[in-house]
Amino acid sequence: MSKRLAPKVGIAASLAVLALLALPYFLAPATAVGVYYDTIPVPVHLLDTLFALVAVIAFGSGLQRRSDPATVAGVTLVLGAFMAVITLWWAIVTPANALVEAARMDSVGYHRWAFFLVTLAVPASAGWYVRSVL
Repeated sequence: MSKRLAPKVGIAASLAVLALLALPYFLAPATAVGVYYDTIPVPVHLLDTLFALVAVIAFGSGLQRRSDPATVAGVTLVLGAFMAVITLWWAIVTPANALVEAARMDSVGYHRWAFFLVTLAVPASAGWYVRSVL
């Protein structure tokens, strides 16, 4: 059961990362969101988008048995870990009011930490997948 459930949870977690990544674009001007995501020299929004999309494809490939599940589990674990580390770095460096001032909404003040917590779900589900296939 967990051999099929773990990649499904991983796909859902990766899609949640993409949804939270896009959320500020609906709440604030695009230029303000660009400044918000560019507080570190690495483009966190582009890397997280790329890694989340690759994780969706990899989890789906493991789920459909088109690739070796152990390999898929390892790849998604590394992708998720890198996503979480880079997002943590970005969340620590980004000022708390960077997006709040641009969007004039207090509800997005904790977006960066919610985004980080959601990125943790990808390596957690990948770790679960690793345990279930090994």
